[in-house]
Amino acid sequence: MHYIRFLKTPKIQVDNSTVLLKAVVTVTTDLGETFHPSPLELIATVRNVQDDGEIYLRRRIQWPGHGARSVPINFDLSRQDVEYPACVHVAVKQTSGNTRPSGFLPPVVDVWSGTLDPTKGQFESGWRVERRFTSLAERTVSLLEDAGDSIARHLWDGSQALAQHIDQTISLTMPSSPLPLLEYVLVSATYRRLNAIELGCGCGSVGISVAQSIPDCDILLTDLPEVTELVEANIQRMRPAMASRVRFHPLDWEQPLPDAFQTRTNDLIIVSECTYNTDTLQPLVNTLRNLVARSPKAVIILSTKTRHDSEAAFFDLIKGAGFIEDGIIRLPLPGEPGSGYADSATDVGLHVFRGREHRLSLSPRERSLEEVTKTMTKSR
Repeated sequence: MHYIRFLKTPKIQVDNSTVLLKAVVTVTTDLGETFHPSPLELIATVRNVQDDGEIYLRRRIQWPGHGARSVPINFDLSRQDVEYPACVHVAVKQTSGNTRPSGFLPPVVDVWSGTLDPTKGQFESGWRVERRFTSLAERTVSLLEDAGDSIARHLWDGSQALAQHIDQTISLTMPSSPLPLLEYVLVSATYRRLNAIELGCGCGSVGISVAQSIPDCDILLTDLPEVTELVEANIQRMRPAMASRVRFHPLDWEQPLPDAFQTRTNDLIIVSECTYNTDTLQPLVNTLRNLVARSPKAVIILSTKTRHDSEAAFFDLIKGAGFIEDGIIRLPLPGEPGSGYADSATDVGLHVFRGREHRLSLSPRERSLEEVTKTMTKSR
């Protein structure tokens, strides 16, 4: 799986009567360690910001592969009829029988720049870009991330894989659930409120996608304070399902749980792409233990694309803390894998854990998934 990424975001340059728009893109993995190895035909457009908005200019861009690291994009805007504000969209060319992929896991993720409006002095699109995904319910999930090659505020494969799996579960597109306890928690949200917390949320992609799909849910996104502005910007632009809400609260795993967490009860704890840093594994497990102590019914869903062998220490720590693994599946990633140290994995692991005091009445053992599924189907 690869991402089209702006290395230099769009900028309009004016020289007398010549007006040029310039940008530089790359096609790289989520951590940016390696680049797409094969040739691709990209389509760059200057367009209205809406999905179905007017396209003013269109250009083919060849990604050569074979060691390429970047390609320039240039538009001559002189004497062109462009209505501002506008943006730049870059995507893989769609061929016959190859429509724009839906879901959260396209082989190559396209990118939308920020807006440009030279009529109002806005000659640069800014360092923040947009990703757009379409759920099975045909809801657009719009997520901002930072441009460039910094990984701290980017989308990661594991989060996108988990968002897609949850979307498929909610939409009842799988004939049988490979993770029945997770399915029970999600499907039972049709008749009771779902309270979920996401640890290390990054851009907030998983929690926000859940809140846009499930009515009457309360999602608490958490991460270190430096992502506050980005996550809150994504919360502001989301379109929640009826009566659902999302909030962000800073959380450092090495600090005691804040007062806001002491009385909160969670049904679901989301942990996505949080095991790559071995220095934080024990604090993460301690935080999970403290959260489950306050919410014995909580189910933990962990999503991770294995970056290195030392991540296996997490599973020893969480089992040593008394958690029970209730299911595991591996989700294949689309497209060509990367070849870098942290890029070469071809799938993402989803693991479900529960505490030893978890009430089995919450699982499908007492209320069958077939019964819950019928309830959900009728409600639609």
